[in-house]
Amino acid sequence: MVYKWIIIGGGIHGCTIAVHLLKSGKVEPNELLIVDRYEKPLHKWSMITSKIGMDFLRSPSVHHIDQDPFSLQNYAKDMGGINSFLGRYKRPRLDFFNDHCYELLDSISIQNMWYQAEVHDIRSFNGNWRIYTNQHNFFETNYVVLALGVNEQPAFPDWALPLREKEPDKVKHIFEEEAEVKQEVGDVCIIGGGISAAHLATKLCAITNGKVTLVKRHPFRIHDFDSDPGWLGPKRLAKYNKVSNFTKRRSIINKARLRGSIPRNMFLKLKKCQADHRLEVIDDEVKTASYYDGEIRLSFAKYDSRKFSCIWLATGSQARIPEKQLMDKLIVNENLPCASCGFPIVNKQLEWKKGLYVSGALAELEVGPVAHNISGARKAAVKLAGLA
Repeated sequence: MVYKWIIIGGGIHGCTIAVHLLKSGKVEPNELLIVDRYEKPLHKWSMITSKIGMDFLRSPSVHHIDQDPFSLQNYAKDMGGINSFLGRYKRPRLDFFNDHCYELLDSISIQNMWYQAEVHDIRSFNGNWRIYTNQHNFFETNYVVLALGVNEQPAFPDWALPLREKEPDKVKHIFEEEAEVKQEVGDVCIIGGGISAAHLATKLCAITNGKVTLVKRHPFRIHDFDSDPGWLGPKRLAKYNKVSNFTKRRSIINKARLRGSIPRNMFLKLKKCQADHRLEVIDDEVKTASYYDGEIRLSFAKYDSRKFSCIWLATGSQARIPEKQLMDKLIVNENLPCASCGFPIVNKQLEWKKGLYVSGALAELEVGPVAHNISGARKAAVKLAGLA
């Protein structure tokens, strides 16, 4: 059969788009397929947020995977949720947010549209698209959406690479599937200054016997969100959309994204850990790392060297196009336009080529700094549902 829509990627973006397409009334369940490498929806999201001990999301209650902006708040009322939201922006509690997601996905019977596989190739064919998988088969569709996440490509500092080859269980990245956060015997070091590092630090302070050290290259950057809320609407986007040079757009995005920042509630949690003498915070840069007799020694640019039993990397993802091998093949085969940074040049409808659409990081040159976020998923979903 020929599907109407195939979404590659079943994370927050892919699921948000699926919900919007189905609820638009223009797409029937048997016309939609989601292809993802994992068995269940939102796998990577659930794995990472659980691993770092996230309790509340950073985003407000109106950012979720459903069509109605107030769906999550209405869900709270229906469930009699107590302490479901935090602060003035009503940041949702993680378990509550996840329950809302899974209940919504169950209501649309998403498992009936789910196909677990790795996508190996994407090719245009007689006005449609063919999606080839590692199961030695292909699916054909009118429209395909690339909803690919960046969390499959963790960024490793140069100093960490030789150590990982020698002692991979001692130097772990939060994005890695097999990396488990557990009670450590000795002192633990976390590398990173953003919200994931902050969550992980508070979790480790609560469960480990040794001291936790948080190493970051800059003082704490306190911001409510990881970009100005003006980027959600015309306040910022009106001027941005007039910029036709994609190198300038990339520069604007890089400046607008408040990388390595944390909201005030997380800052206060870290200060409490410091006051309890469970956490040490170092503003410095690692220069070298070595392993001897069961311990890792880190040398710093300013501070004296320290020994740790384990290193956790909360250093984000590589600054490149997601699923690079797959995308490189697609770009060459279909002669797709890209900016000098390697990311897609798409139209206002997020169309890269006739019938080929993008979301998430792949859409950021068009959507702007919020493209990665839940709000970016909603923006893409609204556009695509309007086309359906």
